[in-house]
Amino acid sequence: MFNKNKTLWIVLGGILLAAAFYGIYLGWIRHDMTDFGVCYKNGRRILDGETLYRVSDGHLQFKYAPVSALFYAPLALLPWEVAKIIWFYLELILLFAVLWISTKLLPSPPRGPVLVLLPATLVLLKFIGRELELGQVNILILFFLTSMIAEVIRRKDAMAGVLWGISLFFKPYALVFLPYFILKKRFKIVLVGAAVVLAGLVLPALNFGLQGNWVVLRDWISTLSRSTPELMAAGDTSSLYAFLWKVLPGHPDLWIKILWLVTGLTVGLLFLGMMRQGKKQALEVPEVLEMAFLMILIPLFSPLGWFYNYLYSVLAIVLLIQAMPKFPPLWKYALIADLIIIGATLREVLGKDLFHFYTRKSLVVVNYLIVLAALAAARFNRKVGL
Repeated sequence: MFNKNKTLWIVLGGILLAAAFYGIYLGWIRHDMTDFGVCYKNGRRILDGETLYRVSDGHLQFKYAPVSALFYAPLALLPWEVAKIIWFYLELILLFAVLWISTKLLPSPPRGPVLVLLPATLVLLKFIGRELELGQVNILILFFLTSMIAEVIRRKDAMAGVLWGISLFFKPYALVFLPYFILKKRFKIVLVGAAVVLAGLVLPALNFGLQGNWVVLRDWISTLSRSTPELMAAGDTSSLYAFLWKVLPGHPDLWIKILWLVTGLTVGLLFLGMMRQGKKQALEVPEVLEMAFLMILIPLFSPLGWFYNYLYSVLAIVLLIQAMPKFPPLWKYALIADLIIIGATLREVLGKDLFHFYTRKSLVVVNYLIVLAALAAARFNRKVGL
């Protein structure tokens, strides 16, 4: 009887939660989903054997690999309003899965996961909200990468390679793991991932034919860098390069490149030191913190790195919140302040002018440099145990 009642309460809770999110969808999400619209349109195009990459699409050009359009093709067969709702709920399900998997990756899983996930969600809420509002694909990629990390930990390298390769169909972000897998001598992941990518590049030939597929692939490569320069000044760009471009007067290109390169080398050397320290300490699962660190480099060192891309920091934030009590007092309070700033820098909290200053200057970069430093401190401090 108890199990039946428990199941009933779970079902009722799920229905109420779904209804609450539907209210959010109607009041906030439905009017936009611009980026999903791009994918929906190109899902229709690939079914019809049409060109995917068109200059006439302007800022809303399709920039993912041709095979990713096949992923959206089933949704493109549905009416627009129905497809939007399905994509919205699919993103929510995948987001909950990412959060759940993240707690399972913790070196010592928390007794009360909600005590970790709730503050982590509040820190990341503005990124999640913007992701859902645009109907972006980052939650899907994040699901593949978080699942990949779980398979890496389980030593299931073939499945990890499959997930790694599939994520590359949408954006090249997962390439940040390539040097890491090579350094860790996990060559099977790389080989399986490369095979998956190769298969994905060939698959659209079923729609376009071999020659047509080659033309589409060339169009895709040409499109990748076409609109990057003029988007650098956009308010939502929050990569390290965009931050330097915005804060240095006169946008001195040479100095920006030098500072970007020096910072990248510093972060790279720090990461190698973290790997060495993990090996020295003989940690059971050093890969969790290391790959959480690499996930933050995705928005930080991408050419554009939109601010909602810091959603890729989910695992890092969950790790740090779980380990917070073990940090020395100075680090603990600095980290708490940093996470509060990340989560509370909202228009409703700061006001319009201060919020625009924070976002248009890409100051979130400073917050995440502190997060990287905290992850490094967690590795070099034996008491933290990460």
